[in-house]
Amino acid sequence: FKKFADTFNQRGETCKKNGIRFGYHNHDYGFLALEGKMPQDVLMQNTHKNLVDFEMDIYWVVTAGQDPIAWFDKYPGRFKLCHIKDRKKGAPLSQRDASVDLGTGSIDFKKILKDAGTKGMEYYIVEQEAYENTTPIDAAKADAQYLKNFTA
Repeated sequence: FKKFADTFNQRGETCKKNGIRFGYHNHDYGFLALEGKMPQDVLMQNTHKNLVDFEMDIYWVVTAGQDPIAWFDKYPGRFKLCHIKDRKKGAPLSQRDASVDLGTGSIDFKKILKDAGTKGMEYYIVEQEAYENTTPIDAAKADAQYLKNFTA
């Protein structure tokens, strides 16, 4: 992951020279200890904040058994984007494919997103995985309805 961080910095420099930003989107493996270290920590500590942004996929952080707010607190201003995706209530962490419509799952978005907004989050992106008994358009409608009524 140190090599990845070095590569991210190089790519970030190239992006900066061309007027765009480089960002990294996590999955759960970055929040699971590897040789006594969290890969996400290695990436965060070895990339330059003016070159590399991070997009937190809240679903995957929760699936890894981690607290998104603790990560916002640990690295304020580094997570500029997030994926908002809900997790089925009662699903064990070992169940990786447990996506449900926003607001019907177990993730406390009101608390998490309120905190994120004070720690540098700029962009909130709904990501909906496919799951049984719904169509993509029905899931998008349900997510949109949840967001219309959302107040953090």
